[in-house]
This record gives sequence, C-alpha cells and structure tokens, in this order.
Amino acid sequence: MELAPNNVFPDDYFRAIKHSDYSSATTKINVAVDRLPQFQCCKSNHSHAGPEHVGTIHIGSESMEDIHSASHDAVNGIPSRRPVIEMTIPSILDKTISPPGMHVINLFVQYTPYKPMDGDWQDHDYRESFAQKCFTLIDEYAPGFSTSVIGYDMLTPPDLEREFGLTGGNIFHGAMGLDSLFLMRPAKGWSNYKTPLKGLYLCGSGAHPGGGVMGAPGRNAAHLVLQDVRKI
Repeated sequence: MELAPNNVFPDDYFRAIKHSDYSSATTKINVAVDRLPQFQCCKSNHSHAGPEHVGTIHIGSESMEDIHSASHDAVNGIPSRRPVIEMTIPSILDKTISPPGMHVINLFVQYTPYKPMDGDWQDHDYRESFAQKCFTLIDEYAPGFSTSVIGYDMLTPPDLEREFGLTGGNIFHGAMGLDSLFLMRPAKGWSNYKTPLKGLYLCGSGAHPGGGVMGAPGRNAAHLVLQDVRKI
C-alpha cells in the first residue's frame, strides 16, 4: 500500500486492507550445529541421518492442552514458556549448505507476541534467554542438543516485519480466520487476485487460499494474468 501513489486505492479497499488483522506470534531461529540431534524416541545414536531427521519434526505439541497453554501465554503478552516448535534439517537433503559433519537446523517457533509485556525483543539478553529456552525444550526430546549449537540467527515478529516487509511479522500476510478466508481474502469483494490498481495482482499468502498451501495463490493469480493478457 505504501509503494503505490496516493489516492490510487478506493477508500473502502484501503480501510479493509489497513485494518486487517496482522497480529503474529511467530519466530524463526536458524541454527548451526556440530552434530545431528539424537531423539530419545528413536533410541538411536549415530552420526548419519535416519528417517527421523527427514521431514518436519514437531516439538511441544503432544496434546491440545500443550498447544492451548502455549497460545494462552502469547494471548497474555508473554512468549510461551513452552513454545510449539517445528524443526526441519535442510542439510540432510542439501549437502552444500553446511560443512561435512555439521548441519543447519530451522526452528519455526510459535506463540511469541510482537510486543511482549515482560521484555523487549531488541534487548540482547531477552532474545538470548528465549533462544536458550527453545534449545532447552529440544533437549527434552534430543538430549545434548543445546551443546551442539555453534551459532544461531533469530528473527522475531518485528525482525520479520523489518527484514521482509511482513506487516506485524505475519508470515501469512494476514490472519487465517474464517472471517478472512475464501471470498473475504484479502478483503470482501477483492478475492479474485486483482487490485484496484490496473496490472497489479496479489499472488502471495494474502490471497486465497492463503498461507500453508504452497504455490496455490501464485498459480491461481498467474492463470488470471494470462487470461487478462489474452484479452489485450
């Protein structure tokens, strides 16, 4: 919206987009480790990757009660004391992104409010404390994980907003509630990937069907663009 000329959007469209729910509670931690995590549930201890290292590994979400407790913390303005974490290890499949024997691990951490009430994401000690909390939680599932960490980079909601232009740090470009999906995404009357600005189309998570359905918004928008081009 800020990149477009002034007054190019109708008032109702501008208000709908401006006042959409962009609240987010997602933090991304990219971790470098000197060995693979060894998960207790697999009862294995080897340096080579096993099937447990491939795909997405869910941590801290054994029950709905666990997830509710984590979300409750965020609703009350504090980063979850026991966050829900999704772990992937891309270096298992792409050997070029890490030295031999070492690995890159991505942590998708949920329930970290944009403006925590008990601290500030700009505070180094506060950030470090939360990162260590995540590593300690992983230790419960893969003992010794914390000691394998040789470096990490953390992107909190404000970081995601600043680095990637994600309003509120929302990776889905807006809430994924029932009132903002299907014909309501991104706003009522504008669910066809077009915008009031001719030639400008929406093709990301802010368009139907939203984030999580990889590539679908872009594919749908591309089909519409091709249809419009053929009419010229």
